[in-house]
Amino acid sequence: MTETWRDKRQTASFRGVPFFVDGDSTPVGRRTQLHEYPQRDKPLVEDMGAKTREVKLTGFVIGDDCLFQRDNLLNALDKPGSGELVHPWFGRMTVTAGDGCEVSHERREGGMVRFELVFIEAGEKGYPKGVKSEASQAEEDSEGFLESAIARYKAAMALVNRALMAVTVLQNGIAGIQMAIQQELAQVLGLVSSIEALADMLINAPGNFAAMIRAQFASVGGRSRSSGYRWAPSGATAEGDASVSVVEADPEFARTVAALDGAEPVFTSFVAASRDMTRKIELVKSLIAEIKRDSEAPTAAGGQETAAVVKAARELMRDALVVQIVRVAVSMPVVSAPAVLPGVPVVSQQVGAPITRPDVPVTSDVIALREAVSDVLWSIALVSPHDHFEALEAVRKRVKAHLSEVAAAGVRLVAIDTKESLPALVLAYQCFGDATRAAEIVTRNRVSHPGFLPAGSLYVAQE
Repeated sequence: MTETWRDKRQTASFRGVPFFVDGDSTPVGRRTQLHEYPQRDKPLVEDMGAKTREVKLTGFVIGDDCLFQRDNLLNALDKPGSGELVHPWFGRMTVTAGDGCEVSHERREGGMVRFELVFIEAGEKGYPKGVKSEASQAEEDSEGFLESAIARYKAAMALVNRALMAVTVLQNGIAGIQMAIQQELAQVLGLVSSIEALADMLINAPGNFAAMIRAQFASVGGRSRSSGYRWAPSGATAEGDASVSVVEADPEFARTVAALDGAEPVFTSFVAASRDMTRKIELVKSLIAEIKRDSEAPTAAGGQETAAVVKAARELMRDALVVQIVRVAVSMPVVSAPAVLPGVPVVSQQVGAPITRPDVPVTSDVIALREAVSDVLWSIALVSPHDHFEALEAVRKRVKAHLSEVAAAGVRLVAIDTKESLPALVLAYQCFGDATRAAEIVTRNRVSHPGFLPAGSLYVAQE
């Protein structure tokens, strides 16, 4: 048998104190703001959200112990904060007793106490809370990774006997480092303009090399730049180890490199950022290959001391490039795809007033870049000690999450089949209503001449 309304009716109570209910009312619907304008027949109704649920109950307690029941209910109403109300018709609700609650006694109704109750449905205590973006967290993690890389370099160089190094072999081993400096740290070429100068720095002032690398990166948020190194006089100790002093930077050199222009990236476009990251990834791969090749060699060229210096310098340069890759990646903003044009202006109008379009990445390009970055970082992590592995893995996860957000906000590619050769200008106008995007189609499909697109499948952005 189907339940009736009598079966579904519940005994009213507040904070576990029962009472009887004669009637109830609750406002429903939406809060609205009416806007009326002159010379318009219809108003504008602005939706302000759902109405606050204010429950009004006309209740009573009755019996020889009505005063005892009254006091229990008054005590429940006077308690601060929200409590559970069992509504006869709506069931369990979390509410707060409102300002309109009243209690009344009448001589003719001996043994009964009446209540006018007002309850307001409780909401969540939500306060604004700042949450760091994946980009800012990745930048912070890259700072810790850079410090870990410098600490590893210092520890390795502190154990090297420089008197046993083979200079010629050292110069040959650091050729890849010098090439990376020329391509990515051109601002320091005045200090290490040749392989000979770099070798001299690694032999006679290894701390200066680390200070030079560290000074290329601003602290988190770009607040300041410094070499990040102390300087200890000759023979001074650090944590009981006198050898550590040999890898501290000279103070004058540290001030010099701190005054140089840094390597902090400035975002200009997604295409430029992708090319920059790809170039750095290739340099990292070449350094990884050199490190692996030397580690697998049966004998160390130039002796163990020379091999240790070459390996330490390569690993620091490799990790510095990783930090650069991370900084370029986090500079990529998460942008919204452009809205579809409401109309298509003619070409003559576009010549006089070109269509402005936000720079939006292609999702597949960002995903490919994300996987390339993740793969190269993982290959480094596999051959890193535990502490360095943890720092690198934190960076890898953050960068991957940020690039996933960038990719999700990008545009997809679709294939357009053309039966005849068309100028890129014509296809851009047909697809987007924007003739100025012809260069985008040419670049995307690697066309030799913009006036002659090949017949067949061409890829364009889906918008």
